Formats: sequence, C-alpha cells, structure tokens
Amino acid sequence: MSENIILIGFMGTGKDTIGRLLADKLNRPFLSTDEMIELTEKKSIKQIFEENGERYFRKREKWVVEKIRDIRNTVIATGGGIVIDPQNRALLKNSGIVIHLFADLKTLRRRIAVKNQRPLIRRISDIERLYKDRKNLYDFARLEIDTSSRPPEVIANEIIENLKLHGFKHFLPQKKILVKTKSKNYPVIIGFDIAGILPFERKKIVIITNPLVGALYLNEFANYLKRKGNQVHYIIIPDGERYKSLETVKMIFNYLFSINFQRQDIIISLGGGVITDIAGFVASIFKRGCELVHAPTTLLGQVDAAIGGKTGINTANGKNMLGSFYQPELVVCDIKKLFTLSEFEFRNGIAEVIKYAIIGSLELFTVLQQERKRILARDPQILYRIIEQCISIKASVVYRDETETKGLREILNFGHTIGHVVETASGYRKYSHGEAVAMGMIEEMRIFNNASKDLDTVVKLVRDYFLPFLLPEKLRKRIKNLFPQDKKMKGSRITMPILEKIGKVKTKEVLCKEYF
Repeated sequence: MSENIILIGFMGTGKDTIGRLLADKLNRPFLSTDEMIELTEKKSIKQIFEENGERYFRKREKWVVEKIRDIRNTVIATGGGIVIDPQNRALLKNSGIVIHLFADLKTLRRRIAVKNQRPLIRRISDIERLYKDRKNLYDFARLEIDTSSRPPEVIANEIIENLKLHGFKHFLPQKKILVKTKSKNYPVIIGFDIAGILPFERKKIVIITNPLVGALYLNEFANYLKRKGNQVHYIIIPDGERYKSLETVKMIFNYLFSINFQRQDIIISLGGGVITDIAGFVASIFKRGCELVHAPTTLLGQVDAAIGGKTGINTANGKNMLGSFYQPELVVCDIKKLFTLSEFEFRNGIAEVIKYAIIGSLELFTVLQQERKRILARDPQILYRIIEQCISIKASVVYRDETETKGLREILNFGHTIGHVVETASGYRKYSHGEAVAMGMIEEMRIFNNASKDLDTVVKLVRDYFLPFLLPEKLRKRIKNLFPQDKKMKGSRITMPILEKIGKVKTKEVLCKEYF
C-alpha cells in the first residue's frame, strides 16, 4: 500500500486527532495542511486570517495541496474549508484514499464552542451556516465515517479494518559506516525508523528544513530532542535550488544571531540535497564553524549530499560557486523517510546511485539492472543495500582526497560537470539535480567514450529508471559559455572523470576547447 490516507470534513469532526492516531498505528508520518501553512507563514491560522484575510489563506491551502499531491504513505488531515476549491477536491481525490469524517450539528456546536479558535466562527449561528454551505462538497470521499459519539481510538481502528490497512514494520539492523578524513572522522548510521537515535542532551539545536519536510518530520525530531532536555529551534526555508542563495544564508544568519547561537551549538539539516548544502555552508562559516548533523530525508541526500563534507550555494555564475569543505559530526540515514518521497524525487536519487555504480561498483550496477522492480517498489532490504554501497564508495574516495586536491575526488563529479551546466542554464527550474546528472553522465560518455559499448548499457539503465538521457540542443550550445566558470578549471583545462569500464573511472586533464 503506497496510497495516502486523506481525511476531509467540517471543522470539529476530529481530523487531526484521528489522523495522528492512524499515523501512530500504521507507523506512517502525519501531515496537517493547516500546520504546514503555519510553519511556512510563521503565524497561526487565526493570525493569517486577521492579517492577510481568507482569500490569502485559501491561496496557501491551494499551494499546500499542490505540494502534497505526489507524496506517498502519509496520513493527511486537511483544513475544513480546503474542499471549497474544486481544483483542491480533484487533486485530493487523486492523491490517496479520501475519508470524509462527519458529525451531527449538535456535536459540532459543542466541540467548536469548547475552545473556539476558528477564525470564521464568531457566533454559534456561523457553524450552521457554514455547515449547510459545505454539506455537498465532501461527496468525492471513498469512505464516510460518523465521529459524533464514538471515541477517536475506535474510529481509527474502524478505518484500518475497513480499508484493510497495514503499518510499516521492517526490521533492519543499524549499520554504522565510519567516514575518515584528515579534518574529522564521523559515523553514518543507516537503519529503519531511527530518528530517535540522536544522542544530544541539554544542547541548543537549530533544525533547518523546508515546508513539506517540516510538516512531515519536524515534530518527530523536535519531540525526541526535547525529551533529552535540548532547546530546539527551527528555520523553514523554501524548497528548490534557486533558494540556495546568499539571501537565504543571510536570513539564517540573522536568526542565529537573534537567539545567540554559539559555536558549540548544533545545526541539524533535515531534508534533501538543497537543505544539506545550505545547512553545511552556514555551519562552516558561522562564527568560523559550529557543530553540524545531517538527517537526510531523500535518497539523493542519503547516498550523496550528506556524505563527504561538500557545502555550497549558487550564484548567477553557476551552481555551488560559493562553498566549503566541512564535515558533520554525524549523519543519520533513516530509510523509512524514503517511503514518503514522490516518484519524481525518488528517481532523482536513483541518478546518483547509478553514478556510484558506474564509477565504483560493477556489483551495484548489476543490482540496479536485476533488482529494478524491487528498487522502484522501495523494498527496504534492497534500499538498505544500495545506500550502504554508495556511502562506502564515497567514504573510500573522501578518505583519500577530502578536499579535491589530489585528482581523486573528481571521480565523484562524473555527470556533474555538464549536469551543473544544465541546472544553471535552465535557471534551476526545469530540471532536477538527478535529471541533470543523468543527462550529464550520458553526454560526458558521448564526448569521451563514444565508441564504448558501455554507452548503450548506461543509456538503457538510465531509461529503465525513467530518467532523461538526451541533452536538449539549446543547452548543448550553452555548455561552451558556462564551462569556464566551473570550479575545477585550471587555466583553459579541466579535470574530468572518464569511464574506463563500468565500475571504474579515471581522471584526465583535458583542454576545454578541444571538446566543448
């Protein structure tokens, strides 16, 4: 079962309460659309209505529905008025199993009157008016449940039984991989449902995340940390490569100064590659370095971005043009977090897995070929295996060349030299990092390995995982202009990773004008 459970209904029908119970029983994440809006706006729903008005709030609801439409395996509780917009109704219907929770008017009056924080309810008669206005807007639900007189626990159990739902129960032993570098050694821990292993006590901690990941996991991490006496703060930044900018970094700095954040305090990145890059960059330069922990929630983050110490932000001249090498204290790779990823975001990470197979492991390449169905179905055992192999490959390279000065670490850039040009040329909007890397790998092989039979093999694997493989002609023309800005340039030459055979690459310094 990969569908979301989406609870709709009038205010006071118990969507949040029953949703949290369902999520707990099924061992799935819980997301409240109202809480996601509050996180993003840094205001309560009531404040948003008072300061920005209902029209603005409905726009934010629509934005949330767009953001959550492709996530999986999540219990979602929606706001009572989210069904007013017909597009929201259509998107929700196609985003999972929709359950309508309802209650009689007498019950609703009693529940709402007890603690009324509802911005649209100023008098009791407003309840009946809105109830009648919205009565026919919930008819797209697959299941209807009366919550008038039964305890939430009973209702949650009824939903599970009615829909024959099953929770996530996967036993995977925790695996610790030690990443060794000249500047620092640190553990990378891989496991299933391991958010609670963070060891910190009585620390000041700032979690940096984005709205969607924050809505899914921020409470989980914050509650674990608070139980150990930690003082937990958080910063929500917009999602997307275009927000890896100096403006975002300045905003984070201002917040850290406002809470008197010190060098011995801890920054935790909670998210994918964008969050990891920004949090790492901030930690590396704020007061000349503070403690850093990565909790990657994407496949790309777990196999690549969170490992090895590279940080960076983008400029108009290219991707990651400002950055540093800064190793974390700890990386926690919780495979359970991968089960909520959209298909698009999951494939985004597969591109990096393919890269690691090409540069370092024929065995991993064979696994990708033979276990495609299990990988795309997100079988925890096979994910555990490929994540472990990717981390081991990267750890081995970083151990020998931490700061990319010996001509060894460049092999990790396979597909990325052209991939970064693709991202820059398209304004970080049209192609994801994984898509750009997939095209970059093929294009670099066409340039340097065009006669190799391995090219067709790699193209087939990339296509089998529904990733793009043809570089658009208009982008190919821009490569020549953007290449001189690449970080690896030395005069008119650049060090490129070149495939010898699948599982092995070498680096070669090439004269750009001969190839680009």
